[in-house]
Amino acid sequence: MSYKPTVLVADDSEAFAMYFSLVLSRLGFNTVPTRDGSEALILLKVIKPDIVIIDAAIREKDGIKASSLVSAIEHISNVPVIITHKETDREAFEECAKHDHFGCLLKPVDILKFNGLIQECVTFSRNTKRRFLRTTFSQKVSIRHAKEARKYYAVSLSEGGIFVRSIEPLPVGSKVEVSIKLKGPKPISLKGQVIYQKDVYTDVFKSLAGMGIEFKDVVKKHAKMLRDYILDLLVGDIVEEHKGIFRIDGSQKASKSPDCE
Repeated sequence: MSYKPTVLVADDSEAFAMYFSLVLSRLGFNTVPTRDGSEALILLKVIKPDIVIIDAAIREKDGIKASSLVSAIEHISNVPVIITHKETDREAFEECAKHDHFGCLLKPVDILKFNGLIQECVTFSRNTKRRFLRTTFSQKVSIRHAKEARKYYAVSLSEGGIFVRSIEPLPVGSKVEVSIKLKGPKPISLKGQVIYQKDVYTDVFKSLAGMGIEFKDVVKKHAKMLRDYILDLLVGDIVEEHKGIFRIDGSQKASKSPDCE
């Protein structure tokens, strides 16, 4: 069992609530969706989420609309709030934006900006912020160390490294070569170094036993292949299934953007 931060998603669109939850799960988060502000306020006190994502045009119930919810959170909790909106919901968004919030996302949502804002909101194990795009990843990979290659099952993959599960991880500092099968006919080989290890009995609620490997000196070609592959794992099926939820253009910066203007 591993620890996962929790995100409360307040959005009355079933499509957005479902696909946001799916992507957040792939990013390593638990998600609690809710369809109105009144329910969101109740859940906020019960589950104490790490992040709240609120649609500016969420339906009003019991006198609580999106702007009321953002205002309430500002006064009862220090949880980061991310506001989502469509261009057609500009007035509702501006009402929400008058209150304290962490960031904004314009729908359809740029997945790179979505990931950037989400990662800025939380701190993970070893008191770190995640800098790279990542996803859950259960493929078997080959790791070569000291002229010996072994197969491991991966737990997660990012542009900057990989975590594999193992009862007997390699020592921290070990230099390795990781072979990963992406989309092409042949696997790519990446140099790396073990930067931390996790045993079975330490921090059992945060991660599985294994080792974290940081990629080193990744050439541009492989870096692009990694990003494209991770993006496809995160949202490729969603973009194909529903065009109005996410986009993969990477044109917006992680925090300050026209979304919040």
